[in-house]
Amino acid sequence: MTLIPPRSRRRLLGTNYRIWTGLACLAVALWSVPLSAQQAKKPTSKKKATAKAPTFIRIVRDEKTGEPLRMETATVRYVKRFRAAAGKKRRQTAVVDLIGAVHVGERSYYTSLNKQFEQYDALLYELVGPKGARPAKGAGAASNNPAGFLQNAMKTTLALDHQLELIDYSKKNFVHADLSPAEMAKAMEKRGDTALTITLGVLADMIRQQNIAAAKANQKGAKAQAEEVDLLTLLLDPNGPVKMKRMMAEQMANLGPGGGVGKTLDQLLVQDRNVAAMKVVREQLGQGKKRLGLFYGAAHMPDFHRRMTAIGFRPKTTTWTMAWNLQIKKPSQSDDLIQLLRLLQRLSQ
Repeated sequence: MTLIPPRSRRRLLGTNYRIWTGLACLAVALWSVPLSAQQAKKPTSKKKATAKAPTFIRIVRDEKTGEPLRMETATVRYVKRFRAAAGKKRRQTAVVDLIGAVHVGERSYYTSLNKQFEQYDALLYELVGPKGARPAKGAGAASNNPAGFLQNAMKTTLALDHQLELIDYSKKNFVHADLSPAEMAKAMEKRGDTALTITLGVLADMIRQQNIAAAKANQKGAKAQAEEVDLLTLLLDPNGPVKMKRMMAEQMANLGPGGGVGKTLDQLLVQDRNVAAMKVVREQLGQGKKRLGLFYGAAHMPDFHRRMTAIGFRPKTTTWTMAWNLQIKKPSQSDDLIQLLRLLQRLSQ
């Protein structure tokens, strides 16, 4: 999802409301499609394995039972060695860490990231807003637009915290690396896009996703692996938020490049902004900084991988940080009541 501060939200919302309406519809559709729709067979490729982007979201499971224990996001380190400067024997090495993020997570997740960010000469962050924009500490996400509303809804439903509330953007090494609303609009216009063409493109992508879902569901032996989660579970089951997290984690871990948002929004929300972020990466390296962190949503990372390797960087190491705890607590006394209410609900249909 996209991080947008309140002022920039109002400006962007005023001119492109239909775009954000389409984004909200697509997000709802993606979260509600059967898991089987996200598990298409990987196409065969003649490219070398090294060309494939690393995984930035994974689910860690119990070795014996296969139950999900936690969802983790990756920090992948990219390294490039430059020729030795005139008069020097040793070659210079630059390091750029791609730090995949989810915008709602456990409090401990953001505590770990804040500590990690201290090691960089510059920490480049995403935020659709004016150049140099920094969220106020503890600001949170506003709910006066579809993207912010969805993030806050996820936070409440899943019993998690929001990134904007816990990441400390006031640190001196933080560098804004994103587009402003005006720059996003300019990129659209340059391609000949309007609010109408974007909305139609989003709707077409939604239909395509639903067709894929239907096709996969009709395959012989296809089974939905997501746990059954309903309103009764959310209201009565102490484990309801964890079960919701399990379902959503399974889908997130199986989405393809661009986060499964479709070609239209991938261009608008991923590629356009990644171009801007890479410009800042080159600027920071040009200033002599050798240790950078690029902190963006995990959906951006496959495209960043392509752009980083194109300028000579290669992935070296991967470290993982727990974003969501997926462990189910011990069964509660309400479990039998939930099962009874579900039975009565089915009998009444």
